Amino acid sequence: MNTVTFTLNGTEVSAKAGVSILEAARQNGTTIPTLCHHESLHALGSCWMCIVEIKGKHRFVPACSTDITPGIAVETDTPELYAIRKKNLERLLEHHCGDCSGPCEISCPAGCDIPAFVSAIAKGNDSEAIAIIKNDIPLPGILGRVCHAPCEDECRRHGVDEPLSICTLKRFAADKDIESGDRHLPFCKPKTGKKVAIIGSGPAGLTAAYYLLKEGHDVTVYDSHDTPGGMMRYGIPPFRLPVATIEADIEPIRSMGADFICNTVFGEDITLDSLKQDGVDALFLAVGAQQPGSLGIKGEETQGVLSGIDFLNSFASGGTVNPGNRVLVIGGGNTAIDAARTALRLGAGSVRILYRRTMEEMPANRTEIEEALHEGISIDILTAPTGIKNVENNLLVSTVKMTLGEPDESGRRRPVPLENSECSLSADMVITAIGQNVDKSVHEKQGLTSTKNGTVLVDPATLRTSIPWVFAGGDCVTGADTAVNAVRQGKLAAKTIDGFLSKKPQEVPAKSFHSSYGPRDLAPEGFYRRATPSSRAMAVELSMHRRVSGFDEVSAGFSEEQAREEAQRCLRCSCVSKNDCRLRELASAYDISQECGKEEHEDFSVDRGAGVRFEREKCVDCGICVRTLEEIGQEETTAMKLLVERCPTGALS
Repeated sequence: MNTVTFTLNGTEVSAKAGVSILEAARQNGTTIPTLCHHESLHALGSCWMCIVEIKGKHRFVPACSTDITPGIAVETDTPELYAIRKKNLERLLEHHCGDCSGPCEISCPAGCDIPAFVSAIAKGNDSEAIAIIKNDIPLPGILGRVCHAPCEDECRRHGVDEPLSICTLKRFAADKDIESGDRHLPFCKPKTGKKVAIIGSGPAGLTAAYYLLKEGHDVTVYDSHDTPGGMMRYGIPPFRLPVATIEADIEPIRSMGADFICNTVFGEDITLDSLKQDGVDALFLAVGAQQPGSLGIKGEETQGVLSGIDFLNSFASGGTVNPGNRVLVIGGGNTAIDAARTALRLGAGSVRILYRRTMEEMPANRTEIEEALHEGISIDILTAPTGIKNVENNLLVSTVKMTLGEPDESGRRRPVPLENSECSLSADMVITAIGQNVDKSVHEKQGLTSTKNGTVLVDPATLRTSIPWVFAGGDCVTGADTAVNAVRQGKLAAKTIDGFLSKKPQEVPAKSFHSSYGPRDLAPEGFYRRATPSSRAMAVELSMHRRVSGFDEVSAGFSEEQAREEAQRCLRCSCVSKNDCRLRELASAYDISQECGKEEHEDFSVDRGAGVRFEREKCVDCGICVRTLEEIGQEETTAMKLLVERCPTGALS
């Protein structure tokens, strides 16, 4: 075999005669970046990403189209080459525009690949959909019902008509999985022999258990309640989140090998010392925020005044709860709305919510506020209590009207009392729901350090506490937060605990280039023009009489036909090639951060034969598709398949 000897980055090497510099470097273990090159096509060197320097001749040449010759000295990686390649990339990206990841998946705290599972539902592949979802969200039935859906707020269909019903589609996939009788279970690695204890079986604890079990660790989950589920079971009423759904989401975690030990209080029945003595290698504290906030007014300890947490917990635990005929609820979050709707179903004739700010500033989910109003619950905005007293078994709540002043530390305008606006309201029960706090005495007695807010102090990158083998996450770290944010914390905890147990170095996630069409409804006009306006699917709901007379789930979710049609409303703004896009890989490697171009093309999205879609905005004119057609001919099915496989930017899909 004829060989050629040459110098590569200062070292004398050899390669087959007659090959390009690109191939000669590859034969010697050196990779030169390329974009327009494909090994099955003749080389053009048009993108100049594979540029190299020929030493001594002061010239730069494309490695893909320049043959190796005896004795030449080639440099493939110098500061000057880096700068030239980066400049070339920036030039190409000036004319490239598209979403690498859709705004929906970027805004999902759990990082769910929403476009992929929606596409699977649209194609009728429900088993694929649930597998995609459970890669990031192990509690899809629960989150499909109670997530506050930031993904829908960012859906690009806002620029056409109404956002996609992402949460209800997630619920559809979860419910189909349950109905199938053949539940999706992830692959679990062989047992490691390591033991992890998890304190708390809310969304953070259950999520951590799921991912730790996947890694092969033994997991025991402890909870102070009778049954697992945390505040999802004891703080969210069944007309929103049925107990059967909670059990269905927990069952796969049991099947994966988790042990659940209930009626066990951390700090009393078990301690860090006792768990360590039992051979526990790591502990994840996920006890939540279950201490009710205080109104700070006179009389809030009066008999007949209950916190929203205690009220909902008492009902969920099977206690007898009689709210009386007139109920006042103080607060504007989900707990306040849930307590008000529960009181209505328990027989209250009149339920009234007092909130000190405006309706727009209520932190409860918009849909839950609308449901409460629809059921006949009234909301007195800009109204604050100033005192409570019991007069002959009648609760009198003194209130004052408010106006909004200057912004406070939260960025919202501070409520200010209006002079001479005092009045009194009568009630049989008053429910206070102005937030939940973390009981810091629980973790401080175990030697864990608190923040000034009483939450557990952790390293935010790892969730490790002041005790090396103890990690913490969820509400006990963030303060009262949403279920999907707790899932995100549980995922992070599982990853870092697995690294701790297996002594893996902590990985810093690589920074990836992200191209974007821009703000939610400000993509290029052609992007929206291709969409056919269609109404958002509406789930069937119980009649008013049935919903307020019992605790059956209000929403029935989507039928199969509705789910398929709703999934097909997705605009597919997420690039199908985002995980193997050569342009994105290069832009990440060369630290490109510029905004994508805003060119408008008449043929923004064109269907080509055999179901192939061409997106002109993503094309960088590399020429691979043209050369493919030239070299293999125009036989449609084969050609189209190769065009999609070879496109380096996702312009063809």
